Amino acid sequence: MTTVTRTLYATSSHVAALRGTCKAMAFVRADLWRRYGALGTVGKSAVDIRKEVTAAGWYANLAVDGTIRAETTKDVVNDILTYKAAACVKVRQAIAKRTADEAERKRLYTLLKRDKWLEDKYLHRIMRKYFRHGVSSCDNQFIVRSDKHESRVRDGRLVKTLHIARQYGHPIELTTNSNGKSVNLKGCNLRVIVKGDAIEIHYATEKAKGRLCGTGEIGVDKGYTEAFTDSDGGHHGQSFGPVLSAYSEQVAKTGKARNRLHALEKAYRESGRIAKADRIRKCNLGRVKLQARRDRAKQRLRTIAYQSAHTIVDKAAVVGSEDLTSPIKGRSQWRSYNRRMSAWAKGVLAQAIDEVCAQRGATHVVVNAAYTSQMDSFTGLLEGKRVGDKFYRVNGDVLQADTNAARNVRDRIRDRDITRYMPHLQVKQILFARSSGATERQVASVGRRKSRQRSADKSNAQL
Repeated sequence: MTTVTRTLYATSSHVAALRGTCKAMAFVRADLWRRYGALGTVGKSAVDIRKEVTAAGWYANLAVDGTIRAETTKDVVNDILTYKAAACVKVRQAIAKRTADEAERKRLYTLLKRDKWLEDKYLHRIMRKYFRHGVSSCDNQFIVRSDKHESRVRDGRLVKTLHIARQYGHPIELTTNSNGKSVNLKGCNLRVIVKGDAIEIHYATEKAKGRLCGTGEIGVDKGYTEAFTDSDGGHHGQSFGPVLSAYSEQVAKTGKARNRLHALEKAYRESGRIAKADRIRKCNLGRVKLQARRDRAKQRLRTIAYQSAHTIVDKAAVVGSEDLTSPIKGRSQWRSYNRRMSAWAKGVLAQAIDEVCAQRGATHVVVNAAYTSQMDSFTGLLEGKRVGDKFYRVNGDVLQADTNAARNVRDRIRDRDITRYMPHLQVKQILFARSSGATERQVASVGRRKSRQRSADKSNAQL
């Protein structure tokens, strides 16, 4: 069973009351991030922080139901600690790159795990690098405890009633777009999100195990033109690139027009035509349509990514993919590439393959991405050359570049010498050492300070 989040869309005549609660909880969120967004969490668990907040009584005077206040506080504290845990992963990678001494690594890992990183100057410095003080600008949601809401069906629609303490208002009814037949909210906390006059109700539910996975072992190369290319030569999600490119070009065109309107609005305001400037700002420089377009594009890309992941898991019980979380240093790209990639939610591809594997019982292995697109997948050696969508072998054969990279990813699943977080220079040393024809020139190139690493991701090839 996999826990997933589902969304109900609702309407209510109490939108003003919901906005008031959201505003009060926005203050709580911002204040908790200000107090605990960095050093305030050192040596404290989630329980310790919540007890400290309750004992201090910082939010006791807010005109909000106490259960909403307590559950929202718990939600914020969990978010802060999740942010901290993500920073710790980056710090562990930095420690692994800093020293090869196992005793020193173990000492630093232990201090990090016990949340005593202030005791070591290096750990303190690197932790502050990745665990920067967080802030919150979220002002449209709050949490309702599981025993403070009830459901009933009225006129064929599921109606949720939120129970509020009498001194803070009357119960709030939310009429959803569901008939309630496949919705089980018993024992679930609800996240109520107010977006304009629309209301979203998010809840967690258990998703049944999906259909059985395949039996093979496959490596996948994440791309831009298509979502994935597998080691068998299959291309999945070929509409991923066109959808993303069309959205990116449309955003660029709209941005240029908005810049001209911004300049015009500024000129009118400076010349004293305030009413005209205000009309331009109100009617032409809003964000509602832009956000709606962004949401539609993200949903289309997410659908493509998950459909592609399912077609891969239909064939495989073990899926290997690249770790593309770290930026590639030394790569300068053209302007349109940067614009497109800034809109490319590469995390959606990683999330899709990971969640689909978990749901269908397949194993997802994340491997080191260094040089997977520069290696010859037939010899396993760092030889040949990638140019765009083609990989030229030393014997003259030409391979499809993404398929070649995916085959290397598949082979790296069983490679015990190359670990996930190994620096690319060490990977390069290992690959040259495996070649019986390694020359002094190759060995010298390993020691260069500015060694260029190219990604196996098709988006980093010539488009």
